[in-house]
Amino acid sequence: MDIEKLTKHQIVLLTLLVSFMTSIATGIVTVSLMNQAPPEISRTINQIVERTIEKVVPAAPIVSTVKNQGAAVVTKETTVIVKDDDLAAQSIAKAQSSIVRLVGLNQPDTLVARGVVIDAKGVVYSDRGSLEPMGTVNFEAILPDGSRVPAVMRIPVGTTSLAILDLKLASSSKSVITAVALADPLKLHLGQSVIRIGGVGQDTVGTGVIAKLPEAHRDLIEASVVSSTPGSLLLTVFGEAIGIVTTDSLSIGSDFYTLMQ
Repeated sequence: MDIEKLTKHQIVLLTLLVSFMTSIATGIVTVSLMNQAPPEISRTINQIVERTIEKVVPAAPIVSTVKNQGAAVVTKETTVIVKDDDLAAQSIAKAQSSIVRLVGLNQPDTLVARGVVIDAKGVVYSDRGSLEPMGTVNFEAILPDGSRVPAVMRIPVGTTSLAILDLKLASSSKSVITAVALADPLKLHLGQSVIRIGGVGQDTVGTGVIAKLPEAHRDLIEASVVSSTPGSLLLTVFGEAIGIVTTDSLSIGSDFYTLMQ
């Protein structure tokens, strides 16, 4: 083919063909190089979530302007990037405002079990196996701010491992407690990151993953983070409560937790 005898139309088509083939070759080389790159290069962030936090990293906001009777309204969409460590720290701080410590009326300095508030009215989940042997339904709950209020255990129904208590919050009390959100057991999956908050005195934390999902007709879940304190809390990285340590779960192993449903 004599290039000098090509028409303008043929030259344009030839140019497009060369450009097309060059683009394909460039794409193949790029993909090959990315596949050979170490994971540390291609994985620059730990996790991307779409939740609002105080510190955000905006990425190319999309700005649209709507005219409203002469005034301009600007709307921005922002992508929020959160690292696992930051997300876990926020979830722990939030969950701590829902955690109480239960002590006996005659032994105000001895921890019987930990508990977690699951309703803003002051309903608490704790370990039935630790509370029942005390021979009473009346306990004292130490709130996150250190104040103490009466806690009365409801009469247990069935064979559940969980104890339900009602905090007697005075209307004049300035203590602020929040209810923890409960995770949906059906949405949990193997390898999912979890956080444990426990400890006899001050809160201690640990992290791990879900090691075994609940079996049929059983309310126990296994995680790769242990705890021996009754009432210790297991959370998702988003601060949703999965389960707590009970006497029944400890009889299986210190890495088992009773589901909160």
